[in-house]
Amino acid sequence: MQPFSVDHTVTDWVMTHRSEPWTSFLQFITVWGDTLTLTLVVIGVAVLAWMAGRIDFAAVIVAGSLSGWALMSLLKVAFTRDRPPVQDRLIDIGGYSFPSGHAMLSVVVYGLTVIILHRQYPRVRERAVWLLAGPILVGLIGFSRIYLGVHWLSDVLFGWLFGCIWIALCVAAHVQMSRRRQAARAAQRRRKAQSSPS
Repeated sequence: MQPFSVDHTVTDWVMTHRSEPWTSFLQFITVWGDTLTLTLVVIGVAVLAWMAGRIDFAAVIVAGSLSGWALMSLLKVAFTRDRPPVQDRLIDIGGYSFPSGHAMLSVVVYGLTVIILHRQYPRVRERAVWLLAGPILVGLIGFSRIYLGVHWLSDVLFGWLFGCIWIALCVAAHVQMSRRRQAARAAQRRRKAQSSPS
């Protein structure tokens, strides 16, 4: 898969506008989309959910993130797009370019984190404006990949798109399973009520 003309235009513009302190700042920001950082976030959120008695939330972020990583890996192999030229890169990285794993998985991990924190903690719901930190961080991570010369614009845009689709599927699956559990519990209560002596 070849990059689009807009990819070259954006990359060329970014290359001519690099400067400090933005380079150092975006090198720091991009770490928040690394595999290690995202793994630690997933573990932390899963532990918090588990301690709060929401094993279902813990399962959602673990399963959603792992399956999202698998999907991203399959997409990279399917499209086999090369990264921007080596001379344009500010960090050393290999592998295929499309979609951006940082963009896609940051959407999945931080998106599910925001949803779980909003659902689980009333204090978070009362100050929902703080949840904007998630989308802002995801946006900065995506831009950092273009700025550092390791991804094309379309890699990042489609990474965000695939990540949003995956979150929607994870949430839909969680809602469906929750409804089934509630229906099973209601049926069990009805059976107990019918079998108990009057």
